[in-house]
Amino acid sequence: MAAIKQRINPDVLVWAMKQAGLTRVQLAGDLGTDPGTVDSWITGDDAPGLTQLRQISKALRRPTSLFFSPRVPSQQPLQAAFRSPLGAHGARSLTSEERAELRLAERRQKIAVWAAERVEEHGPVDLPGRMQTPEATAKSVQAWLHWDITSQVKASKSGVTKMVRRSLEDQGIMVIQLSMNSEACRGFSIYSGTVPLIAYNSTSQVSAARTFTILHELGHLLSHEQAVCDQPEDSEERWCDRFAAAFLIPEPHLRAYLEKYLKISRVENDDVESVRRISNRYGASFQCVALRLIHLGIASQPLYRAVSLNPLEFDAPAFGGEPQTTHLVRIREYGVTYPRLLLAARDRGKLHDVDARKYLNVNGEQLRSLQQRIAEEV
Repeated sequence: MAAIKQRINPDVLVWAMKQAGLTRVQLAGDLGTDPGTVDSWITGDDAPGLTQLRQISKALRRPTSLFFSPRVPSQQPLQAAFRSPLGAHGARSLTSEERAELRLAERRQKIAVWAAERVEEHGPVDLPGRMQTPEATAKSVQAWLHWDITSQVKASKSGVTKMVRRSLEDQGIMVIQLSMNSEACRGFSIYSGTVPLIAYNSTSQVSAARTFTILHELGHLLSHEQAVCDQPEDSEERWCDRFAAAFLIPEPHLRAYLEKYLKISRVENDDVESVRRISNRYGASFQCVALRLIHLGIASQPLYRAVSLNPLEFDAPAFGGEPQTTHLVRIREYGVTYPRLLLAARDRGKLHDVDARKYLNVNGEQLRSLQQRIAEEV
């Protein structure tokens, strides 16, 4: 029996392919068909069967219903500051996976903004402005977050990541975790005066590098940046790197540590061991440490190359801990700002319980566990 043709809108198919960054040849490869078949769908001379439509939906990361829309969706371009994968330089196009994650993050941010506007106690997030230098800005942000360097140096690297994330969430910033492939971007941010968003990729980075990415993206938010950074401007990226490194490694504290514990005033070009010790002290990545040392004149540029070629940095294995039940997984993925806002809107009768569960991807029991856990962490 011949498959029933699904008379989709060819213009919507073309639009979705462009949004996903897939050519006709790439889409055909993903579907296991030939480019000529895709061409026939694009021209409207033929139409896919139901199974093919489902494959198209999966490949383009769009609901099947979208392809029956009478017109191309009206959508503003994504407004995001984008951090390229480690080692990438200059212009590069976003992958279909990155575009899909950007769309999903933007959609969740819009839901969070909608909820925030209906929750009286959640006002606009008053981000500090940029100061004259990244270092001065870092001091200002530390004060804004009530950051405690003593607690930082006592924490593990993963503990510092949690501290930074929670401090930002306490200020109303939405910090979400992505699990893209290791070749994908390290993170991105989307500015909003109501609920700014930071996303970081957990797959391609150790804990200390995740912390650096979160702070780097915060640097973008401080300028209310609106450009999509698939063609990153190098001076802006360097500014955000310097800001993140200065936040994690304050100069007076670092110099005192070098003098008292390492008994040195300068780090040599091949001294990866000192970098490792400083990294462990501040919960900062090896590359963050190297950048900070070079900028302060405590090391020279070859140290960064030595660190980049040295594969010693890794996450310590976690032993024990809580079973990763669904509500804990959601908190890890979404953070606490997003569920807090949705739960507050629901409790005030602004959002139906069914919709809250849908947006948080949980059932009733999991939603109650999620709410209880968030309340315990306040």
